[in-house]
Amino acid sequence: MIVKLKTEHPDYPDISPEQPYFVIGIEADDYRILNDAGKPYLYPAHIFHIIDPREPSNWITEYGPDNERYAYPETLNEAGFFEDYFDGKDQTLSRFWHIVNKHLSEAA
Repeated sequence: MIVKLKTEHPDYPDISPEQPYFVIGIEADDYRILNDAGKPYLYPAHIFHIIDPREPSNWITEYGPDNERYAYPETLNEAGFFEDYFDGKDQTLSRFWHIVNKHLSEAA
């Protein structure tokens, strides 16, 4: 899935309106994208236009108690993965970039 910011947003100075972003996952209906600093942060879906709605076929989708959607590739779908990423755990960082680079090259 590829999205673009609807308009410049003061709460999110780390994403740009002219830049398309590849969604690497969905968490509680928010989009996880690589922002302009290359960090995989979550952003509310309502601030984006969907440019390409196609999602990778290997995403695992689950729904929470309020019907909120969670969808990630299997390798990024384990509990605590992004906590380990932001804690700087080498194995998690390596696995993350391997998966993201693979998906970006397939999308290209």
